[in-house]
Parts: sequence; C-alpha cells; structure tokens
Amino acid sequence: MAPLIEPPNSVLLVVGREHFTPPSTFNGMACASTTDCVAIGVVSVDDAPTLAGFALETARDDLHQLGQFTLETEGMLSIRDVYNREYEAAGVDPGNVLLTVWGNDEQEPSELILEVRAL
Repeated sequence: MAPLIEPPNSVLLVVGREHFTPPSTFNGMACASTTDCVAIGVVSVDDAPTLAGFALETARDDLHQLGQFTLETEGMLSIRDVYNREYEAAGVDPGNVLLTVWGNDEQEPSELILEVRAL
C-alpha cells in the first residue's frame, strides 16, 4: 500500500542516487527531470495529502500520464520531499530504469503511481 504523504510544499522527488541533482525548473509542466531525479508537482498539503507509490504496471483508466523519464539509479529508487525526507523506497537493478509518472490530475495530483520498468 502506498503511503499518504504530507510534503512541506507541493513537490515530491523521485531519486535514483543518494547524491542527486534536482531540476531547476518545471517549465510549466507537472514533472521535470535530470538524469537522476524527477520532480513532480502535487496538490498543496493544505488541500489534501498525496498518495504516492511504486508499481510495476498500472491498468487504471482514471489516471493521466504526467511524464516518462529515463532515470539513472544506484540500485534504489526513493520518494522524497525537497528536504530529502524519504517516504518510500524500492530496490531496482543499478543502471537506468524507465519511470512513468501517472496521476489523478494533470496539474496538481493527489494520487501518484510511479511505474518502474527495467531498460
């Protein structure tokens, strides 16, 4: 079961390395990435918590694809806030993975499914 997260602001990070580089801007999109970090804009904590978790696949018609990214990993993916607090982690093979971000809203999702596939 994915955890309910109340981040201190409306951004969650998915990181593949302990020392990562977050994106500097969203450029008007719901997600932005670097080689080892995906930043995702989520609903404000004042409005609702965010449900977020990893999955190997998603088969839900009610979710929007917010982005698809190749992410470099050291063998672990984790969901963190901007203060680097970890909320969930998943072991993966070191190297690159394909991360597809699914959300229940195209701009401010309160539910995220992070689909992970090996490359």
